[in-house]
Amino acid sequence: MPTVDMPALRERIVASICATIGPMLEGRASEELYAVALTTDSDVVTVTLLAHTEEALQALVEADDAYADGYRWWPDEWAVTDDHKAAGPDVESMVQISRDMFDTHDSLGDDDEAHGQWCLRARATLEDALGDHRVRASIAEINAAWHPVLFVTDTDGNAHLTVRSIDLLNEGHPNPDLVASARDFFDETDGG
Repeated sequence: MPTVDMPALRERIVASICATIGPMLEGRASEELYAVALTTDSDVVTVTLLAHTEEALQALVEADDAYADGYRWWPDEWAVTDDHKAAGPDVESMVQISRDMFDTHDSLGDDDEAHGQWCLRARATLEDALGDHRVRASIAEINAAWHPVLFVTDTDGNAHLTVRSIDLLNEGHPNPDLVASARDFFDETDGG
């Protein structure tokens, strides 16, 4: 397997999140932020930063209340996403980070063992980056009352990994019922 400097990748992800989360959320500072997620795919080669507020959720639920839990917890339904251009030209985007992750994954060829190792290491790096104290501080700079549920989710539907990240990233969360709601949704999505 090609050598990947995972600590350097982690720092790049943290720096990108910290630089983009302000422009992403500052216009919503008076809203109630309840979730921030990094989404990826089963190969862990694309990364997107998303967030959701109760107010943004309400607009979706009013349009279709039959899928309220899905709108609440499935990041593919969320409209609050990072805009690295708003953060400035010197900010590395998740698009560039994703390209580099894709190139690393692509270099593995048909080596299933290396592929599996990459997926585990890359996902752990995403979780570690999202849980970094600097990310939490960047969120608190916008609104100190915010304590969103943090998680990394697989948009291909591997919900048990999402549940694991919810548990990992939200230990001691001030709103355990909110964390339980996220966990329950993904448990049910994965078939329990």
